[in-house]
Amino acid sequence: MKILLVCKDIGGYARKLADYLMIDNDVCFIDTSSMQNSFDRAPKILRRPLKRWAQLRQFNKAIAACGRFDVALIINPAQIDAKQLATGLKVSDRKIAYLYDSFSRWPITREELAGYDEVFSFDPENAESYGLKKLYNFIYDDYIADGEPHEYSALVVMAGKDRVPALEGLAQEFDRLGVTDYRLLVQSKPIPGAHPGITFFEQRMSLESVGELVKRSRIILDIAKPGQAGLSFRFFEAMAARKKVITTNNSVVDYDFYNPSNILVIDEANPLIPERFMTEPYVDVPEHIYQKYTLRGWVKTVFAQQ
Repeated sequence: MKILLVCKDIGGYARKLADYLMIDNDVCFIDTSSMQNSFDRAPKILRRPLKRWAQLRQFNKAIAACGRFDVALIINPAQIDAKQLATGLKVSDRKIAYLYDSFSRWPITREELAGYDEVFSFDPENAESYGLKKLYNFIYDDYIADGEPHEYSALVVMAGKDRVPALEGLAQEFDRLGVTDYRLLVQSKPIPGAHPGITFFEQRMSLESVGELVKRSRIILDIAKPGQAGLSFRFFEAMAARKKVITTNNSVVDYDFYNPSNILVIDEANPLIPERFMTEPYVDVPEHIYQKYTLRGWVKTVFAQQ
């Protein structure tokens, strides 16, 4: 199958998907976040239009080199330039969109959605409201049991300041429990007066770096973004690495892999962590359920012919 995969792949997840698809398919992967920009020194008033022109030219050149496609998969089309989208969809026989952000973060109109043969959304509320197909994120790496001892009781790696107050509440709860070996990493400028257990950093961490930290931790923390009901990749990283999760996203209880022994849903305003959750062992997810969330299972769902 000849596939066009387009995404602004800031996190690196689409690259994992592209690599998997390339095993058995002819794939043209265009990551719009990695396109060259040669106009940083141009006058400010010209910088943006010149950048859009140059990137559209790069996009069109990549498409022209490949010809027509059996299917186009556009991830988060609201993040893609409209002219680039039109070019890619025009040369694709089948058009699929996958939304792994909620409409509260990246709005998209019904008219825009109507341009696709199928639209999948990770957000169950958006899927129900707009008549879309509900779909989860995926496990992008297999876990290798290396037998290493856990260095951290709990870990979070997240970006932005908006969820720091909720994270501070969790840090205070860990302090109450006498848990000190947690690692709370926030990609943001430092916030004066923030809890001393939070470490702020500037440059985005690679998936590989985050994965190594996940393997060295017992529990992964997940603080949902405002307006988010879909599950972040944290759940799938944790499932692959056999780690527990503490989350503010209560929609996780509706998924078949949910097990209260592994996943604790907390109230963001009043986070309470039972001590037994910190100490009791992880319970393996049944294999048939686990396989559903792998890249193989995800691809089978998305590219199934109707």
